[in-house]
Amino acid sequence: MTDVTFAKHAGAALLAIALLSSPALADPAETAKAAGKDASWLFIQTAQKVRFDGKTLTLSGVDPSVVMFTDRPKRTAETIPIATFIKDWGTKGKNSFVADPPNAGLTTIVDGKLQTATVELKQPSLDGTTLTFQARVLEGTPPASGGTTSVFIDQCVHNGNPHDPPICN
Repeated sequence: MTDVTFAKHAGAALLAIALLSSPALADPAETAKAAGKDASWLFIQTAQKVRFDGKTLTLSGVDPSVVMFTDRPKRTAETIPIATFIKDWGTKGKNSFVADPPNAGLTTIVDGKLQTATVELKQPSLDGTTLTFQARVLEGTPPASGGTTSVFIDQCVHNGNPHDPPICN
């Protein structure tokens, strides 16, 4: 299977997860409650294009929702509005992304080939369909620019309070 074919299949799988996991965007508090105490959350954000200048990762044409899912023992998958994801990122609990910035796998199509890198993400900012992060490269080389991109954001653990945002407090 070529990298382009793989990327197309991966993109289709991500879209299927987003569309089939829930008929509507989830209420983060309800999703957290359903997953239970100490759920470990992972997140996927997709975009049409990416740029990286060595410090700022810019995603253009971002999907309006973020896929969020848990692993064992209670498997749950939902989508939440990207605006909610960014707002909840800024909470300042001990397990928050502010306190412990997440790692993220970045996969991008560049000249028809799949390119991957690992980055640490901080300070997200959403302006329309453009999402920016301050990013520090951990492994690989993010492209200066590229096409279809998926960002696989590392886990955080929710403390089980159904009123806290699921992206960790």
